[in-house]
Amino acid sequence: MSTPSFSSSTVMRNLKLLSIAYCALLNVSLVAAVTVYNADSTATAGYDATQVTGLPMFDETILTAPAPPSPAVTQISLSVPPTEDALVAQGAELGVKQRGNFLGFSIELSVADQIMGKNPVNLKVPFLNYLANIRNRAGMGPLVRVGGNSQEASTLYTQGFANYMIIEKVKVDGTVTPTINYSPDIFYMMANVSNIVDAHWFFGLSFNQSAVETQSPNVPLVAQTAQQMLGYHLLGLQLSNEPDLYTDHNKRAVGWTVQNYATEFDEIKTEILKDASLENQQFLIGPSVCCDKIGFELNDVLGTGWLDQNKDNLAYVAVQHYPEDNCGVNGNYLNAQDIFPEWLNHTSVQSLTAPYFDGTRQALAAGKEMIMFETNTASCGGFAGLSDSFAATLWMADYALQMAYRNFTAALIHVGGQSTYYNPFTPPPTNMSTTWKWTTGSIYYSTLLSAEALGPSNTSQVVDLSTDNIYAPMYAIYENGNPMRLVLFNYVSDQSGASDYTATISLAGADLPSGNVSVRYMRAPTVVEKYDIKWANQTMGASYTSDGRLYGEQETISIQCDMNAKTCSIPVYAPSIALVFLTTTAMQEAVGAEEATSTFATSVINVGSATVDPGALSTGNGQMGNGATGATSQGSAQQSGAIPVLTLSTIVATILATTTAVGLHLMH
Repeated sequence: MSTPSFSSSTVMRNLKLLSIAYCALLNVSLVAAVTVYNADSTATAGYDATQVTGLPMFDETILTAPAPPSPAVTQISLSVPPTEDALVAQGAELGVKQRGNFLGFSIELSVADQIMGKNPVNLKVPFLNYLANIRNRAGMGPLVRVGGNSQEASTLYTQGFANYMIIEKVKVDGTVTPTINYSPDIFYMMANVSNIVDAHWFFGLSFNQSAVETQSPNVPLVAQTAQQMLGYHLLGLQLSNEPDLYTDHNKRAVGWTVQNYATEFDEIKTEILKDASLENQQFLIGPSVCCDKIGFELNDVLGTGWLDQNKDNLAYVAVQHYPEDNCGVNGNYLNAQDIFPEWLNHTSVQSLTAPYFDGTRQALAAGKEMIMFETNTASCGGFAGLSDSFAATLWMADYALQMAYRNFTAALIHVGGQSTYYNPFTPPPTNMSTTWKWTTGSIYYSTLLSAEALGPSNTSQVVDLSTDNIYAPMYAIYENGNPMRLVLFNYVSDQSGASDYTATISLAGADLPSGNVSVRYMRAPTVVEKYDIKWANQTMGASYTSDGRLYGEQETISIQCDMNAKTCSIPVYAPSIALVFLTTTAMQEAVGAEEATSTFATSVINVGSATVDPGALSTGNGQMGNGATGATSQGSAQQSGAIPVLTLSTIVATILATTTAVGLHLMH
């Protein structure tokens, strides 16, 4: 891919941005091992919960865990076919090959500045850490989508905003979702994030500017700008978000049909493709239907010929879905306690993937991957006590592996604002951002397990080997035809130990690859726990105490196998998930103790003025915790105890390097 040319105005913009960073660096005192990024304080002082009464992160709601099944199942045998051929001979089939970054994040456009940062050099360090945790485990950067309902009322504001702010919200009376203006600086910010943690992006286009309605060139301009600035880190542009709900939300007149949708999609696509400078023409994502609307489901869209008509310009086929609706239509809200058991058994995730079997088959036949573009526990923010519980951790990990088995190749967990219960991570309220840290949602831990279960090889294939016990799903992950890892669940909540079970694993009579296996556990005391959640004995703490890094000593359990019986006995606690590494190679691929916490330290000087270290922008290239990436956590490159002095020549060199980096046409 060729490197784009940048105008003098682009260079001047970067000069101004780096000047801001340089001025901030001049104003800080010299402190050892400081990472100068954003002004998210790492203060450990306590907080006053009365200041934020009503925020979901301080909601005390604790549900009652379902009673353990009786009698308890304490022994389960699992015969794992030793090769793919043996698996097929038993009538099973592996899913398509997967990447370790399968689980990513969908960030609502209207809160992008709260999550990522206010401007391109004022990045949120905890956000970088949450992404780096996945990069370190998956062997590649995480997937992040910026869009959602708010993309449909959004416009690229080419003049930009004061202080290089990335978005401006315009309140419109009578609407819930604000109108959003965003500047090209949002793409500079995304580029800078990619340059540090190798993030790969999806961005949402407005679907309200069709050729019929307006001749505005804004949507084509967005496509061009995004491609120029993000290069190969831009995976695709979503055109239409939940079009099956357009008439319900008064975005289209009653009677607007799936055929009308296909026609408008083609019209906007044609307008975008008139831009001769658009390098990548396989960039669109759709149809992103969500809600099982009769006459407007995925197969209805495909039935119009939409896939065949657009396959030359599609990057991915996408759907969106939440298992429950908690929007309170006509004031009717669901009772989370009543439906809690739905998230605590394997049949839930099986039923969620079943409607897409045929559509996924059609997408693969057309050479396109299928993505679950937006999902979480329930629409409209989720449920108190459920969406923020360990049950959600278990459920999302199971759901992710089931989607991978059913040939989806990515799934994005939605991130909303302060009023949601399901967020994987939430920053503190703006007026408290200088003293409080972030909140790690329970569902975030699922992304860590998914990344380690699928690993960094990019050849992982998943098969569901579950027995008829709906509370104990079991998956095997194969690489190059050989079983490498197992994922064993226990959905039962029982602190007595009576519902723990032992999984007796055999490789169908084949010799075990070694005399022992290694196991890492995802554990919490009960399924209703919100914060005392540990992955391999590491945790991210309680509400407003996280900087996006894992703390505690990483724990991997070695279990000796019975070489005579050719079996391994794995305890699976109630509740927990056990990730079993069957081979030495699988264990070697897994993230080690040092890499597990190799992220970005959040020491901050002069809270409110510190900015991104330009060195991180110019030299960071999404490495696996190695190489020069500015400063990382303890043991980082900056151990001299001083902030590097930036001379004029250094600034010029950094500007030139960053100008190239912003385009992100630097290949690994």
